[in-house]
Amino acid sequence: MPKRSREDERTPSPTAKRLRATADRTDRLSSLSDELLIQILSFLPIPSLITCQRLSRRFHSLAGDSELWKRLYYSRWVWPRARRLANSRHSVSSQKALDYSPRVSKWLGHSHLMEEGRATNWKRQYRLRHNWSKGTCRVSEVEVAQPPVPQMLVKLYAGMVFTADSDSGLRVWSTKRPSCCLASFPFRDAIGKVPGAPTALAAAKGSSQDSIEITVGFEDGHFMVYEMQTPKLRLVLRLSHAASSEGAVTAVASSSPYVLMISQHKVLSLYELPWRQIDMSTDATLEPPRPVASLTANNIFAPISLSIRNSASEIVASIAYSFYRVGCGWSLGIQELRLNSDGEHLGSRLATTVDSQYGADLVRLPIDPRRGRRHGSIAHQFSAVSAEPSILHNEPPTSLSYSHPYLLSSHADNTLTMYLVVSTSNSLSIKGGRRLWGHTSSVSGVQVSERGKAVSVGARGHDIRIWELEAVASSPFSSQRALQGDSSVQVSPENKLRRRSVGFGIAPVALDTSCGELRSVFEDITEELSSRDSWIGFDEEQVIVLRERGVGTQLLECYDFT
Repeated sequence: MPKRSREDERTPSPTAKRLRATADRTDRLSSLSDELLIQILSFLPIPSLITCQRLSRRFHSLAGDSELWKRLYYSRWVWPRARRLANSRHSVSSQKALDYSPRVSKWLGHSHLMEEGRATNWKRQYRLRHNWSKGTCRVSEVEVAQPPVPQMLVKLYAGMVFTADSDSGLRVWSTKRPSCCLASFPFRDAIGKVPGAPTALAAAKGSSQDSIEITVGFEDGHFMVYEMQTPKLRLVLRLSHAASSEGAVTAVASSSPYVLMISQHKVLSLYELPWRQIDMSTDATLEPPRPVASLTANNIFAPISLSIRNSASEIVASIAYSFYRVGCGWSLGIQELRLNSDGEHLGSRLATTVDSQYGADLVRLPIDPRRGRRHGSIAHQFSAVSAEPSILHNEPPTSLSYSHPYLLSSHADNTLTMYLVVSTSNSLSIKGGRRLWGHTSSVSGVQVSERGKAVSVGARGHDIRIWELEAVASSPFSSQRALQGDSSVQVSPENKLRRRSVGFGIAPVALDTSCGELRSVFEDITEELSSRDSWIGFDEEQVIVLRERGVGTQLLECYDFT
């Protein structure tokens, strides 16, 4: 067989290689001004923006620019709230959603961050709000009292924890340094007499800008008012009011210069405090507080929530309480004491949740004449005329919190109930009764703020949830998201298995165990916790939970969202 010639072979020619262009390593960013670079960085998503901070010192400063994060904060947290408000005049177009407004009036509940003379770290503020929305935090446990120390009262205000007990008196701790006591003051009046055990505690802004006013009520009806001078870290006794025959002070609220309290015999008293403080080096006494109003009620039951709010024209002192009504079970009531700007009593008014429980405050839907029934999905869930209440509680609420306009109660059936209080110059009413689901065990404590944020805790303290009530209130009643509990976030500490227990004034004790053993230790601790009501409080940065472990041991948990 003859060989094939080379010309007959059809070997494909190799593909020509592309010429490699010379890499251009010219630094074109360093020559740009800071203003142009910040403008470029403003188009990046937040993960890329954080990555840019690791490039160099210059980019660390530019990517962390306060004005840059201020705009991000506005578009993420301020504008969505503005769109939810019914009276908002903002456009809801997608283009306007990213607009930034430097006007304080447009910040709608966030204007306190833009107060004149206040320097706000906007990146830190964004991270703080992000952690709240995700429930991400660090947790530390603090043992504040051991048996046979009596029951301890705790209050959180302005980054400080105030504790009161009959043995140690009033003490002040910093949430940043829980092992260090900032100030203390033993319980004694102007003549050195020691009152009974403390039964109520409240903290509020003092008469001056750098002071905190602390009010302590005692079991013999006595109450004292202290002033915490924050620059000097010093406690000063301002007022000591003699005991009364009305019994122990069970709850107290303050807003300088007014103090509102209720006694064991269900006597509600409102006082106006004088401004001078006691000089402990002399025998001079202070003029007694001026009684403004006093009411007696026989059909109110615990839990009770007191509050005082100030407006431009009047001062309103409120008491929210629970009561039982045949046919609709346990309900809530609220009574307001109104004062003018001069402190003169204008009168009182009362409202209850009975109408809200029956759904009478809902908007009536039009009737279809052909079918003889009302349109819409709301009519299937809340009938306009119903013989049975839509919200029925056969047991009293476990806790109650009121911060206008939000009234919130917790219950042993794993739910919470939210109401909106409508208070005008002419009327007072309670509307919008709604059940909130999310907890998997009995809810023992709840607290709500005036900005619509609420925190609730389970009976054993291990189930803590954060609620944004403004989003719940603005959503329609047929919203499945609100009804199924998707509006809450469960607190998830990042260092849950690495936290340690320390004591106020006690050397820290580290747990040296393996991961499995440590998990078992904390499970055992959780089971040891008493099922009694847990106190809970929070501010913009932290959540504080006071629980009882074993018999008499007081445990304070600090959840830090910074």
